[in-house]
Amino acid sequence: MASGKRHLFVGLLSVYFFTFIISNYFFQPSFLDVLLYVVIGLLFALWPDVDTKSLGQKVFYMIFFLTDLYLIFTLQYKLAAFFGLIIILPVLANHRGWTHTRAAMILVPLPILLYPMITNRTLDCSNLPFYAIAVTGYFSHLLIDGQLFKK
Repeated sequence: MASGKRHLFVGLLSVYFFTFIISNYFFQPSFLDVLLYVVIGLLFALWPDVDTKSLGQKVFYMIFFLTDLYLIFTLQYKLAAFFGLIIILPVLANHRGWTHTRAAMILVPLPILLYPMITNRTLDCSNLPFYAIAVTGYFSHLLIDGQLFKK
């Protein structure tokens, strides 16, 4: 089993190659874009291990806790309840269960792409690079764990 540090290292390498390809063949991202690529890529390099005691679980559950706390303090109780229900799903699964699948690699980051489209009611794909870096980080995790080419 790979460690959280190894996932972060390979995730960082993946972010570097992604940024290199984007900036040399597509467009020149801003400093803020590159910073977001690093954060998103590293978070998704850790995400699949949210289903077991790991660095990824610690990071994500702290983010989940702070987000749920914010929703409660802003009196968004219904949204906080749904969010609380959703965030418990990974720990109900077995390690290397659904979080370590190719389908999850595509579907889990999908809200990054779809949320702006749904809220703005447009086919705006401006978040496509952020979705792509999330999938890239996720890909790096599955690759290290040897789960990418399993049936």
